[in-house]
Amino acid sequence: MSPILRRLIPPTLLLSLAVASCGDSQGTALRSAFLKELAGDVALPTYRDFSTRTETLAGALTALEATPTETTLTEARAAWRETRGAWLRQEAFRIGPAEERHTSAAVNQVPSTTGIDSLLAEDTPLTETSVAEQGANRKGMLAIEYLLFDAAALEESNAGTRRRTYLKALGAVLRTEAAAVLAAWEPEQDNYVAQLSTAGNDGSTYATQKEAVDTVVNRLIFSVEVAEQKLSKPLGFETGGTVRPELEEARRSDNSLKDLENAVLGMERVWLGANGSGGLSKVVAATNKQVDETVRGDLAAVRSALETIPPPLRTALTNDRESVENARAALATLRATLASEVVSNLGVTLKFNDNDGD
Repeated sequence: MSPILRRLIPPTLLLSLAVASCGDSQGTALRSAFLKELAGDVALPTYRDFSTRTETLAGALTALEATPTETTLTEARAAWRETRGAWLRQEAFRIGPAEERHTSAAVNQVPSTTGIDSLLAEDTPLTETSVAEQGANRKGMLAIEYLLFDAAALEESNAGTRRRTYLKALGAVLRTEAAAVLAAWEPEQDNYVAQLSTAGNDGSTYATQKEAVDTVVNRLIFSVEVAEQKLSKPLGFETGGTVRPELEEARRSDNSLKDLENAVLGMERVWLGANGSGGLSKVVAATNKQVDETVRGDLAAVRSALETIPPPLRTALTNDRESVENARAALATLRATLASEVVSNLGVTLKFNDNDGD
């Protein structure tokens, strides 16, 4: 558990949660149905979507490298945004294979711009193989953003050509990573869908159904905290209140607000299910409708607050700071509800781990 979440929960509640989590009396049909739906109807289609969009992005970056024009640049940027959306929609249930492969680090590491510039200045070949061997802060979606959302992407110089070659390689590496994670989920390949769906049965990675539900709920809480920090950091909440626009994650593309909207969509799919009538909501409502209604209200409040922020985020941070703070507060409220009422209702064991592995 992160330090922020640990501070949120009073010691008395932590003790009660530990007691509630002892034993495994949570093997219910509702939970089984939830895990099956999450695996097959929510996670698998989302991973398929991400993989497909990385293929499109890789193709667009190849086209940009071959024919650098305003048209191919616009198409590559649009493909990046679509891929980015598919990536963020996974945030709330990025478990199992993605954790084992450290996919978040491979796909979404904050880029080292000096490292990337240094690589561009060299004359070493920039191929899929050589770029795949680079550190995480020289590849992934944010490295692509750094190179793609810049006028230099169309420069006719040698530097411009090398930048586009790098982009092409980055797209290929991203496509390969997405395909590998998808293969781990696909029923006809490594079939993590079955691992999650049959939690508690012989052959599953999860010895108990409770273990699987714990994993899902912990990931959901963490995803809300991540979203909250994406506003807290540029607002300066961790640095004395001074706005830090350089800490906005997707500032070069002005995609930060869309990122958050997609992340919330992933949270909603975990809570409400693929069609809005299942998910954890159905499990919790079976014993406490009020808790379910509270979470639904918190999710709606987050979405509403994000929609009131005038884009782009980089200008709203100073020109309409209150709207950004309201969205951050709404996320904090959702996190508190999940970490207290939902955890208590489901008997979830919170994981105290300051290293999230992302």
